[in-house]
Amino acid sequence: MKEEVPPVSKISHMLAERFPDDAPNLKAMPVRQFIGSAVRAILSDRGYVVEESGIRIPNDPVFKSGSTYRKTDEEEEDDDILKRFVDMLNPDELRRLHGLVKAAL
Repeated sequence: MKEEVPPVSKISHMLAERFPDDAPNLKAMPVRQFIGSAVRAILSDRGYVVEESGIRIPNDPVFKSGSTYRKTDEEEEDDDILKRFVDMLNPDELRRLHGLVKAAL
């Protein structure tokens, strides 16, 4: 079953309440990316893969966008570490990786 709402949107209010004095820091790009990567790693360990990235999250106290996830089938699961690495990248990181690979070839 596909998750329709980015999971980061489910925790952003808790983060804002837990760290009210750090609200500006929570909105910093590296912090948001770290939280998103942590969520992705946790869900990956539970058998979920990214369904769609860059989903806009209106009126969220921390995140502007996030990814949705879906549960993988057992036969779909892959132990390819390179594929798992690429799957965890956001669109900007994928574009950068594409340029790096083109330059290396």
